[in-house]
Amino acid sequence: MRLIFTAGMLAAMLMPVSAQAAVECPSSYICASNPQGLADTLRTLGYRADLGKSEASGNPKISSAASGYNYTIYFYGCENGANCNSIGFMATFDKDKRNSAELANDWNRDKRFSTMSFDPNDGTITLSYDVTTIGGISQVNFADVISWWEAMLGQIHGFLAAQPQPKK
Repeated sequence: MRLIFTAGMLAAMLMPVSAQAAVECPSSYICASNPQGLADTLRTLGYRADLGKSEASGNPKISSAASGYNYTIYFYGCENGANCNSIGFMATFDKDKRNSAELANDWNRDKRFSTMSFDPNDGTITLSYDVTTIGGISQVNFADVISWWEAMLGQIHGFLAAQPQPKK
């Protein structure tokens, strides 16, 4: 009996993420599988939330703003644009002579939740923060997720302003 239970648990742990995405979302929870509910909750928290579709993937996306910066919430792990299982917050900052992989590494070295990346093709930097929602996250936890994201956006202004201008 124990062998059957162990084999079943092992099979569940090895199940692909897309198969796990079929987990029901409790009605009072926030889930990437319910983009409208996520947008409504953002509005309830006092933020703009324009629900649309990503041109690249066809998956849902939400445009919003906090701490003086526009950002987008992208939906991932979707099946044909629905039943998504995670979200990613992204804010992209325009090309600047100070933007570099080293700048991104400096940010990443000291930050716990967000990640900065540098795109050498266009000279932009992107701040991102990923959250899985399989099984749902509570309203209180989602408010905390948004609070952390807003704090990270608030910190980036000082971080970028403190960077020295490159020598000519």
